[in-house]
Amino acid sequence: MIKYLLTTGCTFLFSVGFLYYLIQNSNFLPIGTGGYEWVNILVFFFMLVIAAICFFSLVIFGIRKIFFKEIPEGIQIKRSLKYSLLLTIGLLVVYLLHFYHILGFWWGLGVLIVVILALFVI
Repeated sequence: MIKYLLTTGCTFLFSVGFLYYLIQNSNFLPIGTGGYEWVNILVFFFMLVIAAICFFSLVIFGIRKIFFKEIPEGIQIKRSLKYSLLLTIGLLVVYLLHFYHILGFWWGLGVLIVVILALFVI
């Protein structure tokens, strides 16, 4: 458990620190002279997804550790990683739908919450 928490926490801190460095860097812009800088955009979103997975994993593991004490730690770690990955992919899909003007962000977030609740009920 300590190895999992330390690895996830260090990964989260590194990705947030690197994102902060990139945001403060004046050369790291999404739009260059010739158009979009896709490398900068992809690096930013990759680090953002890694940070979100680590954050949600730590939060879900903490909640599961409090409420499900009788379940072994290995199963709790696997389930927290699975739920955090699904939640991060769901938020990424909601953001992409908002980015392409298919669905508003708040409507997409509402649909995501309904889908998550339906998965737990059904």
